[in-house]
Amino acid sequence: MNTQPLELTITDITAVNYRHKLAKAIRAVSRHLGVPMSIMQKGARGSHPGEPYLYPIQQELSDRWTGFYRGLTEKVYATVAAAMGLPPVSVETLKKAMGDGILRYKGKIIYNPETGQPLKNKDFDNLIEAIQNFLNRNTKDIAKQILLDSVAIGKLLKRMAKYQSHEEMERLRLENMKYRGKTFDWIRSDIRNFSAALGQPLSGSEIARYQVAQDYVANLVTRSNGRMKDEIKETVLRGIVEKRTKGQVSQDLFNRLGSLNRDWKRIADTEIVNTSNLAGIFQEVNDAPEGEKVYFKRYELPGACDKCEKVNGVIALWSDVPLADERIKDPFAKIAIWEGKGRDMGLVTGTLHPNCRGGWTRWGGRQVDAITAQIRGRAEKWGEAVNQAREEWRDRGTENPNDQTPGYLDRINELYREKLGDKG
Repeated sequence: MNTQPLELTITDITAVNYRHKLAKAIRAVSRHLGVPMSIMQKGARGSHPGEPYLYPIQQELSDRWTGFYRGLTEKVYATVAAAMGLPPVSVETLKKAMGDGILRYKGKIIYNPETGQPLKNKDFDNLIEAIQNFLNRNTKDIAKQILLDSVAIGKLLKRMAKYQSHEEMERLRLENMKYRGKTFDWIRSDIRNFSAALGQPLSGSEIARYQVAQDYVANLVTRSNGRMKDEIKETVLRGIVEKRTKGQVSQDLFNRLGSLNRDWKRIADTEIVNTSNLAGIFQEVNDAPEGEKVYFKRYELPGACDKCEKVNGVIALWSDVPLADERIKDPFAKIAIWEGKGRDMGLVTGTLHPNCRGGWTRWGGRQVDAITAQIRGRAEKWGEAVNQAREEWRDRGTENPNDQTPGYLDRINELYREKLGDKG
């Protein structure tokens, strides 16, 4: 029996080829050991835990907004539980058996589970109205701020990737992110600050597109607030009809509000990806020489579902206007993308489904960046080029060169190609 260890080495893995290379390696081991090969998909059929973000700062932004709404939901739950004398659900209370009880509001008995005594309508309606006012007040500007945050992160990552290494991009956090001396919080505080920070005014059509996105998110927020109010009312009323104990009603309410939190997370994730992707695309289009065709290449990250994997690496031509059909005749691209393109027309600028994090990098342009290098599996060479160019400019007296420093980006790309042996 052969007991010699088997060493398997997989090289040059990228976000584009990782599945092919892994399957090829497994087949090689299968042949060597003489055992059948089988690759199983993790999770139940149709389920998918979610594709990761390219950089931690993108996940941080998503967590900021999902956490914001979760905090509101927790406050609403605590308010209803206290107002009605419900035992709040927690890890500790779930360990204990909950007996019969009486729902109370402001010291008055609202619901007796033994008799099914009806609610005092006026008191209950006042409570529901107070909850609605609380939600409306605290979510008044949430759509605008999510939009501003998403545009800021999309544009800044594209800009900073042109002159920073992958390691530096990985270390970016919302609290320490700075571009040309301006903090993320300052840039995202107002749409006019984008132009000041980027040194490039947003076009009227781009601003109009962002306004549409903001209005759409605002509608989703209003709908979520309405659902929360309705879920509370329905849960309590169902408890009366079914003569459920206050412990059971509290658990039902906890579960249903938890479901709303999961729905909100999908909303926030999806709209952040959609808007930041569009902002990044606009940034690349605006930076391209006038009259030049602008191509993009779709990337998906390890962990993407089969649907996303199928579009990984697809090249698309940017169109400034909507087309009747995404299929085009072009020497490099078979499809086109444009702002406002719906999923019913094919591949879009944003998500293909919830938990999708796919994005676009410029293809065919004269410059590369940290994002493209990372996806191609060449982040180390890019980092070497960035560090060498930075030292050259520091020797000339420029301590912190950036994408506005004359000749700097061209030099990084020149060094990058040299380190690749002109293979890039």
